[in-house]
Formats: sequence, C-alpha cells, structure tokens
Amino acid sequence: MASVAACSAMIPVRISGSLEQPTASFGVDPVRPERVCVSSLAVHETSNAMMRPVWSVSARGRDCRKLTQVIYGQAPKGFVAEGPAQALKPGVRYLVVGHGRTSWPAAVPWNGGEDFIFEDGQWRPAPPFIAGR
Repeated sequence: MASVAACSAMIPVRISGSLEQPTASFGVDPVRPERVCVSSLAVHETSNAMMRPVWSVSARGRDCRKLTQVIYGQAPKGFVAEGPAQALKPGVRYLVVGHGRTSWPAAVPWNGGEDFIFEDGQWRPAPPFIAGR
C-alpha cells in the first residue's frame, strides 16, 4: 500500500479556443478529452516573477469534481474562483496547471500542465525556455 500512496499520474492539460475565453481540456487526445476528477486549475503568466495566477479555480471542500473541460473565467459547478480572470494577451507565455485524483486502477493524485502562447489566432505549446536568452 505504501508504494501506491507514493505514486502519482500525469494527465495532459490542453488549451484551445479564443484568446478571450480559452478552454482547458484533459487527456492525451485533443479531439476526445477525458473526463477526469479535477481539484484545481490555474493559469499563470510566466513573465510574472511571482508566478501569481491570472486566474484559478479550486473544488469546494476536499473532493475533486469530474470534468472534461474548464472555460477560462467561468468557475465550474462546485468550484470557487480565486478572483476575477485577468485579460490574456497575445504573444505572452502562460503556464496552465491542473491537479486532481485518478479513479483507475487506484485513486492517486494526478497533475499536468504545459506552457502555451496565443499566436496567429490560436493557442500553441510554447517553445522550451533556453537558459541565457
């Protein structure tokens, strides 16, 4: 049992939609998002030295909630937003991070996230940071 408790899983978090109201979805296949148990989701502007979120939501209580997506600025039912969503800007790098629990084969914590940038009218994975640049 101790080894199961120490495990965690990775679930990809993807971003799509408009700059004004992007949608975070979960899972490997962007065409078929997975329904996952989400505890929190946060969007951080990476140029902000303090890495404070520009918007975040957390499930009320100790439980996670099953979701396939979260729309920026709209707290899903059973979630609380940590303040109003700030306007997102094109060409700015954002880190989107989600957390929750899996249900199969054992309930273990999951996390996932990636850096994204809105360019040429769509969200794209941001290129890797290169030290010294």
